[in-house]
This record gives sequence, C-alpha cells and structure tokens, in this order.
Amino acid sequence: MGNTMTRGHGGHRRMRPKSALAGRLASAGVTFALALLVVGYLTVPAVWQWKTAASHTNTGEEQVTIEAGPSDPGLVSRLAAATTSPQSPPLILTYHDITYIPGRYNVTPEAFAAQMQLLHDAGWTTVTARQLSDWLRGIPLPPHSVMVTFDDGARGVWKYADPILARNDQHATAYIITGSVGTRAPYYMTWDEIVSLHDSGRWDLGAHTHEGHGTVPIDAAGHQGEFLSNYRYLDALGRLETTEEYRTRITADLDESTNQFAAHGLPEPTFFAYPFSAHVENPPASGAYDAGTLNAAVRSRFEAGMLDSTGAVATTTKTELDDRHLDRMDITDNVSLGKWVDLLTGASPLDPRSVDPFDGTGDWGFRDDASATFTADRVLTLDPGSQTYVVARYARDRTTMWDDYTVSATLTGFESRGEGTSTGLVALTDDPLNQIEVSVSIGSYRIHRGTVDGEVVAEGPLARARSYDVELAVRPEEVTVSIDGHRVGVIPTEGSGPRSAAGGIAVSGVRHSPVGPLPQVRNLTVR
Repeated sequence: MGNTMTRGHGGHRRMRPKSALAGRLASAGVTFALALLVVGYLTVPAVWQWKTAASHTNTGEEQVTIEAGPSDPGLVSRLAAATTSPQSPPLILTYHDITYIPGRYNVTPEAFAAQMQLLHDAGWTTVTARQLSDWLRGIPLPPHSVMVTFDDGARGVWKYADPILARNDQHATAYIITGSVGTRAPYYMTWDEIVSLHDSGRWDLGAHTHEGHGTVPIDAAGHQGEFLSNYRYLDALGRLETTEEYRTRITADLDESTNQFAAHGLPEPTFFAYPFSAHVENPPASGAYDAGTLNAAVRSRFEAGMLDSTGAVATTTKTELDDRHLDRMDITDNVSLGKWVDLLTGASPLDPRSVDPFDGTGDWGFRDDASATFTADRVLTLDPGSQTYVVARYARDRTTMWDDYTVSATLTGFESRGEGTSTGLVALTDDPLNQIEVSVSIGSYRIHRGTVDGEVVAEGPLARARSYDVELAVRPEEVTVSIDGHRVGVIPTEGSGPRSAAGGIAVSGVRHSPVGPLPQVRNLTVR
C-alpha cells in the first residue's frame, strides 16, 4: 500500500495522500478495545512501517471465490473494439488491496471480479513478466493485452484476487514489501501464501523494497521524505548522508528484498515497483552529490521500474523507457466499471497504418489557450492564441511507441515573404534526442532535431510558393525528409536497443503578428 503520484504530460509526479488500511477482522467476537485499535490503525499514514515480531506462518485464512455477474454487452463491445498496434507500449494497471474495508486504494472483490470478467469476455490477454521482458527486447505484445499488477502484498491478493484470476485463467504480478510479509496480521500475506501464489503459475512476483516503503528524516527539523528518493538526515552527525552513504543504504534495501525471495525458494524478481512512484532523487541543494544514483541502482538489479499515475490515462513514453521506467494506471475505489473501460480504451494504441488524424479531432492536444479548427475538406487551422508558437500533438498517449511510419501534409497559411508565419510538421514527438520538426514559410525551410533548444540540422531556400508538400519517413534508424518530392535531409536516429527512437506526430506554427495569417495544414495523412 502506498501513496501515488499523478502527472501531467511531461510534468513531475505530485504526491497524493493515501491511508493505510488494516485487514478485515473475521471474528465476530472482537472486543471493543480491539475495535478501537483497528479504527486507530485506519487513520495511520501508509508510510508508517510497523516492525513487529509477528509470525510469518500462514494464518489459515481461506480463499474466497466471488462470482461475477454477466458483463454489460455494451462495455464488452467497447473493449473488444479497442484499437491495437504492434507499435505500442504495455498497458499496465495497478491495484493495492482487494477487500471490503473502505479506502481509496481498496477495490471490492465484486468490482475486481467484474473487471476481470469483462477482460475475459472481451477477449483481452493478461501479460506475464516474461512477455514484458520480451517487449523490452523488441518483441510486440499480444493485441488487446494488459498487465495486472498489485503493490505491497496485501492479504486480499491471496484471499480474493487469486480465485478470481483462476476462474478466468488470467495472470497477474504481485510486488512485495518483503520486510512486511506476515506483519500487521491479517493485513499482509504470509510467505506461505506468497509461495502458493507463485506455485499456481498465475502469478509473477516483483520487488517493492524490503523496508523502504516508508520515509526518512531529511533535515534537522525532522521533516520526512520518501525512503528511496531522499538523502537521510543523520541526526547524530548533524548532516545529510553523502552520496556513498545514500547509495549504500538504498542498495542494501534493494538487495535484501531480492535475498528474501531467494531465502523462500522463489525466483529472483525481474521488475521493481517504486514505492509512492518516487523515482526522482531529491539531492541536497548544495554539496557534491552524484545524480542518477537511484535509477542506476534499480537498473543494475531489475529490467525496469514501475511508476504510477492516478485517475488518468497513462502509457510509457520514450523518455521513461530510456530510464527503464514503465508507467501504470492506478485503479482506486472510485473507478466505476465504465471509467475503468475508459482508461483501457483511452490508453489503447493507435496503429499508424490504419489511423486518420481527422477522424478523431478530439484526440488533439494543445498548450495554454492555443486551439485549432477542422473543416470537412481536411484543413486544420492553428490559432496560437496569446502564444507566438503553437504545437498540436495527435493522440499523445496512444502513439508513444511509433517508430516505423510515414507522415505527410501540405503546409500552408502564409501569404507573402517576411510576414512571420510558418507552418510545421513534427515526427517522433517528445523524443528528447530524435524529435524532428520541419517548418516552412514562403521561400525557405528549416529542420530542427530534439525537444529542448532543438538543433538546426538543415535549412535552405525553396521555390516561392504559398504551400509545400512535406513528408517525413520515420524508420528505426533514420528519418528522411522530403519537400515537394525532393529529399532535403536524412537524419540518423540516436539511441540504443529495439526502440532507439519513438514518438507520434504533431503540427506546429509560428505567427509573429496578431494580424498575420494563421498557419494551416491540409491533407494530413499517416501510413
């Protein structure tokens, strides 16, 4: 169980508080005093890590089978008709506990059963850790597939979730806080139960730290920060940890987590889930500190680290993949079945060979007060609003792993040389190294590469005209740029692995004068 972060496109994650929840009390003869203890426990922040001497043996609690009612035919149809593409990131869902105890991060057994039944009835596949490893190596995931994950190791995973998965022949991954196994009885699973999950063949097991699912003091005043991402304040020494001390502390916890799996006869975990999604280090404001210590520690031990986004569609971007991070969508108690389908369909990938950007004009995203109008004759007119520069990205969450496609358009909107209006076409959007933007105005063109202070890799004159046909042919190893049928540049991609470059498309425009003509894009196609 843990706090989660939310993020906007390209933004930082923001902590959302989450309460820790005790396990369900099965005995009807609970005393009033014990009931008060439970109520008190429900109010304790999730980061409070009890280190009790509780037994790690099975409490004997039985599994419970929850029957799901018939799936809504309309929701089944929506899921079955969701878009799919071999050029796609994994869709990953995060759950915490399956229980009847109220709480934001608790999903009832009936709700989870209905969700899994809907996946089954719509013909979706649940992804295994092996399939995810293969995807990282360049092997496409099955169409209509989703990875189901659980963080923390709560008892509801054993008691309710496993029988539901068994009935539907589905698979999931449980990320375990190894230092909490068997504690806070009956909240956390025991090792016996975790071993049983693994032995069923339905479950993969991942690491979620040993005792790092909590906080540490970060200053002399006792303020707290996440265990993994913050340098600890050493009160006895009156200072923060050095980089070496920080590295020693977090790597010792990560190593003990994997050691605990081995000590219980379980395979070494290949994936890691960051507690609270806290993956960005917060080093001290001064002093000599190494950057990237946490990411290096996780990457050297695991194939990837899992992040979380709450309440919104989220898919892995190229920037996250470069850091070996994979994004997940957190499922909370307020996610209705219809909203749950919205998340899956909203994250379902589009295929560049079958998409029409003018089909779903609502899939375009704009910055600030910029906007665009679309006409029946396939003209997109950009309005920068109060901005000089405008960019409109197409279906950003559903195109993040495009790496083999061709986009073309007629760029126009300018009327005379020197008026300050230009129109652009962009490929590999949001790929920091490889994004390519081609902008044209009357009599000239320019090609930028990269997302931050993009480098001009080519520029030159064009025949005087009021419109130009621009094409960007994206391949994993290079991007070829043509204007009016003439090749003007071949730009090699940078990076390594099966996805050295990836990203979707955008259109852009510059309008220096508020009375100048608006940038326009005609006949935009992707193939």
